[in-house]
Amino acid sequence: MAAAKSKLGLEMSIASTAFAECPRLAREAEDRGYGSIWVPEVSGPDAFVTLATIAQATSKADLATGIVPIQIRTPGAMAMGFLTLNELSGGRAIAGLGVSSPIIVERWHGAAYRKPVTAMRECVTIMRQLFTEGRSKFEGKVYRSDFRLGFQSKYPPPRIYLAALNPPMLRLAGEVADGVLLNYSPPEAIPPMIAEIRAGAEAAGRNLTDVDISIYLRMCITEDEAAAVAAFKRELATYAFVDQYNAMFERYGLQDEFTEVRRLWREGKRDDAPNALSDGSARRLAAFGPPAAGRKFVESFRAVGVNHPVIFPIGPGRALMQHFTTTVDTLAGA
Repeated sequence: MAAAKSKLGLEMSIASTAFAECPRLAREAEDRGYGSIWVPEVSGPDAFVTLATIAQATSKADLATGIVPIQIRTPGAMAMGFLTLNELSGGRAIAGLGVSSPIIVERWHGAAYRKPVTAMRECVTIMRQLFTEGRSKFEGKVYRSDFRLGFQSKYPPPRIYLAALNPPMLRLAGEVADGVLLNYSPPEAIPPMIAEIRAGAEAAGRNLTDVDISIYLRMCITEDEAAAVAAFKRELATYAFVDQYNAMFERYGLQDEFTEVRRLWREGKRDDAPNALSDGSARRLAAFGPPAAGRKFVESFRAVGVNHPVIFPIGPGRALMQHFTTTVDTLAGA
């Protein structure tokens, strides 16, 4: 499982507001040299269906879920979905997996959120068995499986990437995954995270080069930086109640700001809560402004060991499509 060569990816949250445009936008991005297309799944379009439409419009770019929560589908159901996407795309599927949060898993979906690292390890084990052998017989602490697939693919199996924020999941990614997807992190935080990935890889007799290191890089190429920063802070504030993210943000020295976000939110001052996050903190985690600012941001991550930055276009909702297009066009080849 050798790591992919250095490439540039594109995240397409735009699917939530412009689903019908996704095949065209993905094809245009591929033509501009983007090597991977990532589709999230939160509360909008189904990631598998979206990527299936994109598979028909593209021919070279890898197609990744970014990410799907493992608890809301069985490992077997996910394996079938990724194998189907792999078949449709000619072997370009990436299974981007994450453990999400108790709010999404339990409150939204009514599923169980327990032993997240163990659950991920077992889920990957079952999916690997189905990808490579077409058969899984497994009994774990969270999952069990006695399942045989009814079809085989002529393509190499889908690659598995883990969304990881904190040391236990970073080490697991190094141990069992083809890649890791980082998120909401400044450049200076990357070397310690890579050290955890390396530790996991070496414990499993692997090399760090076996793991493709990718990260979502939120950015908005715009002349109205103030509006873009304000929109990003509103997005970022929604993570103040997610324990995994708070543990990561505490490592970055942002705990006081997020504590204030939670206080304001609980007092009913939800419009004021994002203002507890400073513009400086926002600019540590995302890039805003002219094309040079975006390219510099990408390079700062490549310089510390990221070989697969994934551009994540953001901006005020009223002009999201405009900002998406501008950001994609101006950062092609970064």
